Amino acid sequence: MFTNYRFYLPLRINIGLSCLLAGQRLIKTKISITVFVLSAIVIVPCFYNGANAQQAFRDRNFLQTESKPSVADPNLEVELVVGGLELPTTMAFLGPDDFIVLEKDKGTVLRVTNGIISNKSLLDVNVANSVERGMLGVAVSKNVSKTFVFLYYTEINGNDYDDRKGLQPEANRIYRYELVGNELVNPILLLDLPAKPGPRHNGGAIEIGPDNNLYVPIGDVDASFKKPILRTMTQNFGDGLVADGRSGILRITQDGKPVEEGILGNSMPLKLYYAYGIRNSFGLGFDPVTNNLWQTENGPVHADEINLVYPGFNSGWHEIYGFSYSLQKFDTNKLVTFEGKGKYSEPKLVWGRTAGLTSLIFLNSDKLGTQYRNDMFVGDVHNGRIYHFELNNDRTDLVLPNSLESKLLTSLYATGVDKILFGQGFGGITDLTVGPDGYLYVLSIGQGKIFRILPK
Repeated sequence: MFTNYRFYLPLRINIGLSCLLAGQRLIKTKISITVFVLSAIVIVPCFYNGANAQQAFRDRNFLQTESKPSVADPNLEVELVVGGLELPTTMAFLGPDDFIVLEKDKGTVLRVTNGIISNKSLLDVNVANSVERGMLGVAVSKNVSKTFVFLYYTEINGNDYDDRKGLQPEANRIYRYELVGNELVNPILLLDLPAKPGPRHNGGAIEIGPDNNLYVPIGDVDASFKKPILRTMTQNFGDGLVADGRSGILRITQDGKPVEEGILGNSMPLKLYYAYGIRNSFGLGFDPVTNNLWQTENGPVHADEINLVYPGFNSGWHEIYGFSYSLQKFDTNKLVTFEGKGKYSEPKLVWGRTAGLTSLIFLNSDKLGTQYRNDMFVGDVHNGRIYHFELNNDRTDLVLPNSLESKLLTSLYATGVDKILFGQGFGGITDLTVGPDGYLYVLSIGQGKIFRILPK
């Protein structure tokens, strides 16, 4: 039996951050963190928790939770599939009109059939749920005899407490369950990942690749890089530890084993890394034409990104966010390369003001019109927007309007943004997915609803 890998950080720091409003004028561009005093300006896809979590989104006033979702294409419309969800994070289809949806704070796995939430949940887990911790990611894999459900969540150590009270979680964990009737049973722990020192940048998406392996992004987990124990080569610290399970896109088999030879090296956990230099990623998507992996990444204060991720991709954090040649003008030759096995690449698009990019998917369907088939769609949590991108002929770049040829969105309302804006008013998007019916489904954490986009 495979031995589960455990990557723990021997550090306990109780910290509290406040997420700034999107669009607020920002002055600082660096994070300053110490062990006992924390002073920071951080813009991330911040999630709330507690009994009034949904109202908290409205009170912050940076999610348009009350606005009516709409799409730019007059031939399409938005319909409500289901509402009444509490902080839903991700969803996965089991079949037509039959899907799983996760509730972040409750640790609940729900089944929705024909728009109706089952009376009994598939699973209830006692999760640590402060800020971006909680029940975070799901993927479904079917074979002839079994349906496996993979879950990514922040688990506590067995004590009945809420980590908002200052107690730390045990780990971010990936489990494999079997779906039997209306229950998730026979859990197998596949992977333990750090959930400390802080409650942000936990990642959580799970994507099953064309090779049937699991791909999972995890950020720096709010690390203070002034502590040597938290500095790693996978965060581009040449003098740091090699790797500790943070700041990467990890790849394992559906049984939890490493995939063949490691891309960057064969020591554990480095062997699991498909990409590194990741700060705060929530979205992965495979191009159905080329099988290339694409990713969303979120920077501090600004510089949210869309990246094309080849094996060994280095996103640049903690040295680079956004373009290497912009504000920082950083020499990419100084980045960690793991003896030439890793390579930095510039983003394909950068938001100059934070958007909080989350889900990234490809619409492998022509049900919305042939003009959208195999195009990329990206959601954001701060503004409830959906962006639409065509790819170039070799599908290694985005086709952008002339006004965005610099690949930099200077603001959410810059000239040319209307050309890539597909939908808005969704109240904080945490997931996009294509259903078995070929239509686009949108999950709103702010509204606690799931919508479907379809032809009129």
